[in-house]
Amino acid sequence: MPRALCLTLCFAAVIHPARAQSDADAGGRQAALREQNALELAFARRALAEKRPDLACALLRDTLPQDDTEAERMLLLGRCSSATHARAQAEQYYRRAVALAPGAAAPRIELAGLYLAMGRQADAATLLTEAAGASEGQARAMLDQLSAQLRPNDPVSASLGSRDKPWALQLYMGMTWDDNTNAGPVSRSVPAVIGGIPVTFDLVEEAMPRKSAGAALGLNGSYAVRLDERFSLLFQAAWFGTGYFDRQDYNNDSTTLASALVYSDKAWSASLQPNVRYSRLDGRLQETSPGLVSRVAHALNDTVSLTAIGGYAKRVVHTDSSRDADTWQGGMGAIAQLTPNLQVGGEYLWQREQARAAVYSRRLSGPSVYLQYRVHPDVLLGANLSYTDVRYDQAMALFDQPRIDRQVIGSLSALWDVSRYAGRNMVIRAQYTHIDNPSNIGYGYFRRNMANLGVQMQF
Repeated sequence: MPRALCLTLCFAAVIHPARAQSDADAGGRQAALREQNALELAFARRALAEKRPDLACALLRDTLPQDDTEAERMLLLGRCSSATHARAQAEQYYRRAVALAPGAAAPRIELAGLYLAMGRQADAATLLTEAAGASEGQARAMLDQLSAQLRPNDPVSASLGSRDKPWALQLYMGMTWDDNTNAGPVSRSVPAVIGGIPVTFDLVEEAMPRKSAGAALGLNGSYAVRLDERFSLLFQAAWFGTGYFDRQDYNNDSTTLASALVYSDKAWSASLQPNVRYSRLDGRLQETSPGLVSRVAHALNDTVSLTAIGGYAKRVVHTDSSRDADTWQGGMGAIAQLTPNLQVGGEYLWQREQARAAVYSRRLSGPSVYLQYRVHPDVLLGANLSYTDVRYDQAMALFDQPRIDRQVIGSLSALWDVSRYAGRNMVIRAQYTHIDNPSNIGYGYFRRNMANLGVQMQF
């Protein structure tokens, strides 16, 4: 028997006796109605869990009393209506749920998610601000994840804080495995040219891929200041470090400091972000990169938004000044919230690096796509794939042509919200990344696999 038919018949089988019993007496009638209502809600939740929002809506609407004022019923009707793309109805149900349960965070958070899917960022920001003060545990984690759906690393999402708690602090602790910490080549033999004569070099063992496990630690902080209903100031700081057990000489860390002026209304959002990044290797400062990034997003309709990005950075390489470079970047993309649980997006980026020595100047371009799918209220899966064409301006010594790389990066990630069990807005993060970097220069052709597993806490 089909699952939907079974669920409907089973529902009728347990509801009808309750209705018959309700005719016995007035007291029994009230008890039966309460039992009937509980069963209706239970079956609706089951239908939603089994990916049948249409059935859940039918069950709840067909048995909806004229004077019903129950917040949970309205919340479930909002969920199933949103899942079936009946967004106008979903908005009305969520609004009733908010009015019936003014102290609850869930109706506001889910209505904000609906507004984000409709491209109404300003309305969503207001609801998320209202919900932030009342959110704890799992609800707080849901709010933070929902805010991040606007766009990964988008200052607009990070600025949606509460006036009572404008700051946020995130701590990550985990383990990592890297099978090529030094980006060693796939082959020890490297073809080259000396005086027009082809030769082959054999690399030393130390230059080949080196494996190691390690520990990772990350700390992110932000502070938002709302100037008015549309403008905000955002200040951010982040530090992330990796220490390898077997290859301490490849221990690395990076520090990023940034501020942003953020604008957001119903159809448009934009940010202007000055920033600086410091990277270190084996305890020594390697690069400093101050820069400026601008980002604009426009909602075409309630499903699709377009994005554009542009920026400039000055890269200073402390270990080799010939690699110092001016970097310009631009790109365009699109984001589609196909369902409340499924978001896809993609962008095409261009980057020009004008180095002090022409041999290190290069052009980079290519597309990237990503997908985020919430398979369960507590579990978010993600996938990302990018391709970058890298072309250097000038050939290096010993090679007869400029270097060309074709880098492909694929990653899979999973977030499991365990705050209901462990508190502290705790999320378990797992990620696997594969890098394939074919190159016409032998020592530049490498492959790399990295895996990470850790715990993230939000304060």
